[in-house]
Amino acid sequence: MSAQPAPARPAPDRRSSTVPKRTSLLPKPSSIILDASVLIAQHAQLTGTQPITIGSNSVLHPHSRISSALAPVVLGEGCVVYERAKIGVGMGAELDAESRRSSVASSRNSASTASIRGEGTVLGNNVVVESNAIVEAAEIGDGSVIQVGAVLGRGCTIGKYCTISAASIIPQNARLPDYTVVFSGCEQRIDKTLQLRPEILESKMAIHSKQLEMFKKLIPNNVAKWTG
Repeated sequence: MSAQPAPARPAPDRRSSTVPKRTSLLPKPSSIILDASVLIAQHAQLTGTQPITIGSNSVLHPHSRISSALAPVVLGEGCVVYERAKIGVGMGAELDAESRRSSVASSRNSASTASIRGEGTVLGNNVVVESNAIVEAAEIGDGSVIQVGAVLGRGCTIGKYCTISAASIIPQNARLPDYTVVFSGCEQRIDKTLQLRPEILESKMAIHSKQLEMFKKLIPNNVAKWTG
């Protein structure tokens, strides 16, 4: 009698899996308020426990980070946050992940930390934060530009149409008037051209508006991730 061939073992079904889908461990803000025209690129991060509000036509580039871990964050209309820029109280280089966790834990019994949580960061309309800049400022006025690698300390106030040049550092609680230009790290002057010639300011804002339209054509919008 010839031996019967052993029945073929069924191939495993590779289409199904019991392994749960990986989810992000980063805390999500208690509320995210986004205008319908906001553009949030893939890999941009919005994290924290406080509210985040982003106004119309604002753009968050890939790997930009908005954190409300210690206080709320508000971005006005037409803001642009470039790659690897960081916005929010506690985003400074002196605070690593471990110290931020300890700050949140100690807030339950610390009045000083509670006051920090109430400060927040507010960007006015058409503010530009360039790559690798860190913004912990309390307020940035309309049309100001924070250039590459600049650092704005906690609680500082920047006026309207200011320019913080690359790698400059604005100390905590500093106050800069409108049209201030910070250069060579800490030198300051007033931009009389923008201040006294409104037609040049209008031209600058028109170029900014065209850039916003260009970003909408070039950058895929991942905003559905944050509105679903």
